[in-house]
Amino acid sequence: MIELRELCAGYGGREILHRISLTFAPGQVYGIIGPNGCGKSTLLRCITGLHPLSSGTVLLDGADLRGLTPIQTARRVAYLPQSRNVPAISAGRLALHGRFAHLSYPRRYRREDGEITRRALEWTGAADFASRNMQELSGGQRQRVYLAMALAQDTRTILMDEPTTYLDIGSRFEVMGLARRLAGMGKAVVLVLHDLELVLRYADRVVVMNGGRVKAEGPPDEVYPCLRNCFGVEVCRIPSPEGVFYSFSPRHDG
Repeated sequence: MIELRELCAGYGGREILHRISLTFAPGQVYGIIGPNGCGKSTLLRCITGLHPLSSGTVLLDGADLRGLTPIQTARRVAYLPQSRNVPAISAGRLALHGRFAHLSYPRRYRREDGEITRRALEWTGAADFASRNMQELSGGQRQRVYLAMALAQDTRTILMDEPTTYLDIGSRFEVMGLARRLAGMGKAVVLVLHDLELVLRYADRVVVMNGGRVKAEGPPDEVYPCLRNCFGVEVCRIPSPEGVFYSFSPRHDG
């Protein structure tokens, strides 16, 4: 579980995040949405210790982030950033990197690390191309490998920054389906996304940010009216026998 208490952070003396208080509990998918520049990615980096706080507290499974080493943090939360280089190594080798935080000195992979990684690759559907070079894979295949690496890290919380960027529509649905399966395993899954439809369809709870503040937080059915002011769109909730869907159109004032 992640608890944020009055979190503030910024760049060069300018505050970007203002008194953020949130809880991300196991077994739930959380979607963080908001206009560009509102602090979504910075928030994830603060949770992992990659960006310093100016004030406030981050608790990872009850432990204060300020008292944890990078290895201890990596045992509590896995983080998949939006931008990353694609290394010229096999998919299986990259997924194995998820076990690094669990290695003792000297840093040598054990049989159990290989077995855990193999199961993670199978679970995400990446086992069939585990021997292929990462640079040869499609965007959707690479994302499955990164998810396998996060799963192999064996944390209770997984943070993903724009995991569906550059993916085709089919791959986007697959990634979101995997996120729901991770939550079904008892993990807290926190996603920063721009795709409002995906968030409202797949997330258990939605965090709406604007101007570095949380404007709304709760189930999709409760927070979707807030999107009108944050994004300038009209959102219509449509119940159906197959579930609830949302449609979007430009906002018309006056």
